[in-house]
Amino acid sequence: MTKDSPNLFDSCKAVARQVLLKNGKTSNDVIETLAEKFLAIAETHQDFIRRQRESDDVIAYAVQYIADVHAILPMGTDTAWFTTTLATLLELAVPNSAVTDEAAPLLPCIQQGIREALSSIPISRGVLRLYDEDAESIRRLQDAGVEHGIACNMQELLEKLFHGDPLTHDDEHFFYLVAIGAPFTRQKRSTQGLDSD
Repeated sequence: MTKDSPNLFDSCKAVARQVLLKNGKTSNDVIETLAEKFLAIAETHQDFIRRQRESDDVIAYAVQYIADVHAILPMGTDTAWFTTTLATLLELAVPNSAVTDEAAPLLPCIQQGIREALSSIPISRGVLRLYDEDAESIRRLQDAGVEHGIACNMQELLEKLFHGDPLTHDDEHFFYLVAIGAPFTRQKRSTQGLDSD
């Protein structure tokens, strides 16, 4: 865990605070007791997550998401809802089961919802700052888009993805073609000596 890693117990306390909130007055002891129950549940996922990912930060992220989105009154001290909600979120973030053809149609809907949610997150001014190398990359992308229609189409697709706009069937098919074509492009550039190792 790095210094920037989320604190799982703090996230559990955030959930406890939300579900126990009553007139703004809940003792720290009660909050910590419930948070410890949430922590014990969250820790049951650590072994699997650590085998699939470089860290288990996703558990704390999921718990914080629950605190912000799903923890509502009057949950009280019940933990069953937390167990199922956390398991569902982690299954989406770190899949543990094969998806059937019947279940698969939900996944693009989830992707669209995620894009829409991400597009509503405020961006700090620092992230929007452009540096000289950024301006040069943008200029080259602009030139490529003007010169080659397909490059312009890719930019428009990425713009939709960035802003969380819904994708049409044609967008999804083009996205598939671009992804499938990437290895061939890399291989050709490599054989022509255009990319350095």
